[in-house]
Amino acid sequence: MNDVIDWLADIFRQNPIIPVFLTIGIGFWLGQLRYKMISLGVVAATLLVGVVIGQLDIPIPPMVKSMFFILFLFSIGYSVGPQFFHALKGNGPRQMLFAVVEAAICVATVWGAAKLMGYNTGTALGMFAGSQTCSASLGVIHDTIAGIPLPAAEKDSMQAVVPVCYAVTYVFGAIGSVWFLSIIGPMMLGGLGKVRAEAKEIEKSTATESTTKEPTTSARKQSDSTDMIFISLGIAVGCFLGALSFRLESVPVSLSTTGGALLTGLVLGYWRNRHPKFGYIPPAVVWFLDNLGLNLFIAVVGLTAGPTFIPAIKDVGLSMVGIGAVATIVPMVLCILIGKRIFRFSGPETLGCVAGARCCAAAIGAIQDSVDSTIPMIGYTVTYATANFILVFSSLVILFTV
Repeated sequence: MNDVIDWLADIFRQNPIIPVFLTIGIGFWLGQLRYKMISLGVVAATLLVGVVIGQLDIPIPPMVKSMFFILFLFSIGYSVGPQFFHALKGNGPRQMLFAVVEAAICVATVWGAAKLMGYNTGTALGMFAGSQTCSASLGVIHDTIAGIPLPAAEKDSMQAVVPVCYAVTYVFGAIGSVWFLSIIGPMMLGGLGKVRAEAKEIEKSTATESTTKEPTTSARKQSDSTDMIFISLGIAVGCFLGALSFRLESVPVSLSTTGGALLTGLVLGYWRNRHPKFGYIPPAVVWFLDNLGLNLFIAVVGLTAGPTFIPAIKDVGLSMVGIGAVATIVPMVLCILIGKRIFRFSGPETLGCVAGARCCAAAIGAIQDSVDSTIPMIGYTVTYATANFILVFSSLVILFTV
């Protein structure tokens, strides 16, 4: 049996494209299985399958994950651009404030858990990055620790434990966020049927307010082909803008290439809505880019996290999994209640805001599948952009207070 596994692992390592698409295929199959009203969902299933297959220790080029995630964000931005700019005029500032509130709750939850369990600073930092699915904070944490006036051995020890605790808590952080926001979240908001009805109502109202003229006959002749110039140059420009950065103290700050791709997708989707002769992307292509882009990204995340998951548990203890799970769930419960009852967001918008404010790309796809609408993305985009700055730098509160 071991010989067969070794043989299979060798093939996968030499041809990583095989485990990537195997993960996606099995993930889609498992995600569509349903028992009564319970379903794991495609995104969570793909991530889980990736972690299992990832135990074979298969190296995946990082570019693969980045490229397809960018395709996902651009396509999502393109499809919700008109609704997004309509929402920005109304709820945009409130969504930004919500992202700040959620970041504060995430920090307070992890800080409290670390104090209660007696965790050291490195352990708390890793748990924050993993349980809150804030991978981008790892770079900030590493650079900041390097600049702290501490003995080299102490800094090395702190930097070594951060990725271990991150790996242990990230798996549930991602899977738990997907499951909670797509299954439990709608229940907290009055039930899935109610949230879906709200989404359809918002779709009708935004469609009425952002109606454009139908394309002319000459424009319709191109309706069966995708404007690849539009897509390619749009992504290139967005990534270029996202790559530009400035320094805050000693830390580089930027929109990131993913944030840039989302931004240009939103702008070009809005522009296409106003000028329908240009930039046509058939709905089927948008669906394909959306689903393949997200789930390929998730598959690679699972495959790359898999090898470190079990060893990391052995290093920091099984209790870290449970504490990390609590640190994941508590902020989402509180923020759903705050979003609905204090900020007065709609149900779909609340779910999108909570996912965006914790930078959880995996969750937004699952939420849209559950709600059967792209309306949650209206809450996700503003909070996601805000959280890329606020939540990432919130990790420094943990660093200097635990």
